Amino acid sequence: MADTMDEYVLERIAVDNAIRADLLLPFAITRLRQAAAPSRQTILSVQLRDVPEAGESHRKLLLSWSAGDVAVDMIPLQERVITEWAAAGIACVLVPLYTSLRVLQVTQAGDTFDYWVGDNSREYALEVSGTIEGNLAGRHAAKVRQLQRNPYGVDGYVAVTRFASLEAIFSFSQYGERVE
Repeated sequence: MADTMDEYVLERIAVDNAIRADLLLPFAITRLRQAAAPSRQTILSVQLRDVPEAGESHRKLLLSWSAGDVAVDMIPLQERVITEWAAAGIACVLVPLYTSLRVLQVTQAGDTFDYWVGDNSREYALEVSGTIEGNLAGRHAAKVRQLQRNPYGVDGYVAVTRFASLEAIFSFSQYGERVE
């Protein structure tokens, strides 16, 4: 079965989420351009696990952006920080696109996940991680285990992106669920 193609303009994260997601745009574009330069669009392969319904599916996501030159290489941040913020930018795409929820706010230190997501009636945890070339499945499993230890006992999502291969895993996990 062929993957389904979805489309998303990166600048929409600023209106699709309650946080200042626009601040994540330069980082996401920088990492995406490293794989797609000099284009202003690329295709991200997305594996959905229990999102939006039970089971696994694969999607192709055409990401485009209008921003021209983005100079995060001059920002005094470590490469891993740039990658993590880029992954947060991708999560700000995946959450509203595949769940109809919004990223609401950043969590506090010690919460074991990064963001609160939700709508007017529900709130969930969101754990985000990014890597350039690391093991995507292993990183995803570790982040699911981390989310499972949250002090609020809430269900949540995990969004992990590997930028070198333009792949992401986006999953839903119930609190207390046994993770392999």
